[in-house]
Amino acid sequence: MSSSWCDKELRPELKKLTEIKTSREWFKVYDVGNHVYAIVEPYCYQEVISYLILGNEKALLFDTGMGLDSISPLVKELTSLPIIVLNSHTHFDHIGGNYEFDNILAMNTDYTRHSAANGWEHEIVKQEVTPEAFCSKYLPNADTANYRIKPFKITKFINDGDSIDLGSRTINVIGVPGHTPDAIALLDDRSGYLWTGDTFYEGPIFLFADGTDLTAYEKSIEKLAMIVPNIKTVLPSHNKPNADPHLLIETKNAFEEVISGKKKGKEGEDKIMSYDFGKFSFLIKKELLNPR
Repeated sequence: MSSSWCDKELRPELKKLTEIKTSREWFKVYDVGNHVYAIVEPYCYQEVISYLILGNEKALLFDTGMGLDSISPLVKELTSLPIIVLNSHTHFDHIGGNYEFDNILAMNTDYTRHSAANGWEHEIVKQEVTPEAFCSKYLPNADTANYRIKPFKITKFINDGDSIDLGSRTINVIGVPGHTPDAIALLDDRSGYLWTGDTFYEGPIFLFADGTDLTAYEKSIEKLAMIVPNIKTVLPSHNKPNADPHLLIETKNAFEEVISGKKKGKEGEDKIMSYDFGKFSFLIKKELLNPR
């Protein structure tokens, strides 16, 4: 990676959090309260975030990152509890370390089954390991020529509305298809924590990949906006591990402007339309748009 990326300052929001020192230089780990760790990969442009949620008897690992560095040794440093893996969705940047674990819950969709059985081949993800995409200083031994996302075995299928008992802590699964058919959010009612995956984060929200469904996304963001009164903090899967819950309402309203045609976008490469709303934006494939 160019020196400008490697020397880039971490996001200021990260510096405000309590960092947990580990032996894995690629990852940055932060205590975000209520026995939850944010596992950030800040040295690649994806800036993906996985979360380790601790109960009394088990721990839930929500996503396993890019797979550029092994995540399981890091998790073992953070907890000795048995690990359950669940993905916010099965895009490559969230399932890279799944194969390292033997207890994986997954949404019961064809999209998920395909991701698990096939992984993502090098030809599809090779752009993630170009010199422009990540800072190799933190991964000097990375085998970029063979980088791929390995297949993984699903232990049990779950569905919207299911709950996961971690021992004195229950995590509720909320189906939020749209970004992908298998996208989910997680809710901890007791703490008021909501994990939104890629359905919401501050930054450009991608709605242009295979499997994107704008009608489903509209319903999903409406679903999340409705529970804002019960939410204390939002924990997204990119960029920074905390966000104001009221941004979900703003996102819902903004998306309504887009699909109604009230908001005008700018066309970029590959006929991707950009709609900027300040703290977040939408990147939408033009052919998916059919303004009302």
